[in-house]
Amino acid sequence: MSEKTKISAGQIGVFAALMCMYFIAPTHSAVNVASTGLMSTYGVDANAISYMVSITNLLEIPAAFVIGLVAGRKLSYRVCALLATALVFIGGLPTFLGAALPWEGILVTRAILGLGLGCFMPVVLGVITLMFQKESVRATMMSVASVIFNIGMIVTTNVAGILGAISWNLAWGIYLFSLVPFVLCIFLLTPKNVPAVPETDDKGEKVKIKLPVSGWLLLVLFLGGIIMSQSLFNLGGATIGAVVDNPAVIGTIFSLFSVGAIAAALLFGPAYKFLNASVIPVFWIVGIVGYVLWYVAHVTGNVALFYVAIILAGFGTNTMTVGVPMLLSTFVAPAIVGAVMGFSYVFQNGGGFLASPIDQLVSTVAGADAIMSSVWIFNIVIGVIVLIGLFYVAKKAKKMSADKAAEPSEA
Repeated sequence: MSEKTKISAGQIGVFAALMCMYFIAPTHSAVNVASTGLMSTYGVDANAISYMVSITNLLEIPAAFVIGLVAGRKLSYRVCALLATALVFIGGLPTFLGAALPWEGILVTRAILGLGLGCFMPVVLGVITLMFQKESVRATMMSVASVIFNIGMIVTTNVAGILGAISWNLAWGIYLFSLVPFVLCIFLLTPKNVPAVPETDDKGEKVKIKLPVSGWLLLVLFLGGIIMSQSLFNLGGATIGAVVDNPAVIGTIFSLFSVGAIAAALLFGPAYKFLNASVIPVFWIVGIVGYVLWYVAHVTGNVALFYVAIILAGFGTNTMTVGVPMLLSTFVAPAIVGAVMGFSYVFQNGGGFLASPIDQLVSTVAGADAIMSSVWIFNIVIGVIVLIGLFYVAKKAKKMSADKAAEPSEA
């Protein structure tokens, strides 16, 4: 067991490279801070800016799916990492070109950026799974990755804002940071530091891309959790605004979502050692409490409750974001972890896209006047359904782990 947890200097370097990738992974909308400069330079409206952002987010989905299918199987993780970071670097070219790049060129670089960012999750989590076979250690490393992800979201947005205040195109400079993990991966992401992807399973049969029913159920539950989270961001501002019409207060409240997310990431690894898969539904309960408090704050007009609620909601949401990939990695062979990470990313982004039409459907059924209360009640109901499903999946995961542990003794 000690051999499984021993980390060499080279592996520490690989992990550092992966964390550099994850630091810039949540940056598809960071350049929003330069919207005014873009509109002034190119004579475009807010709708065009929105499309510029969404095209990146949209292309992350097929990129994650495709790279997940080939990473570690058709292409080495090293090649995939270099490809991903190179694409993100290309996405930062407006930093140098500025207004010399036509608007269509801005859109093309944003599309290329999306392809690069979409590759990050399957590559990062796939390599982590290969390097850290012991579940509790892997859970800790995925927790660290989530902390870096959330810190990166905060830092890169602020850095983009500072650079964008100098000139709109300098905001794109945050993507040039991808050169750091690119160089690190060239020298460190080698077979010496990262175990080879096994082509066969424990029975000697060729590994096929197959996820058990419990895994697919987990992805559906993940979809529900993300729909709740995106709904909070879509309509939460209007809910707070109905109580206190102050953009500064609204911005402060939403910034606390990351506080809860980071707390979940920090606690997930240690908690996994004691609760194993059950940590996900147990932590998810905290998130449900957050949505209940949000509803109470909405009904009573208690602004202080919004602050508490958003932290708890962030805690619950990031529990899913960290926990689902971690649990999926225990369901399948290391050879196809990249593929299921791609599936996870598709469901995660799918939840973000589905939230708006679902909110509109609830509005149509409940009536416009009742939309806010109806949405929060709907989210709470969904949250409880997800909780029940998570306990079921956790039970199945524990059984699978017990069966695997018993196999060597039977041989």
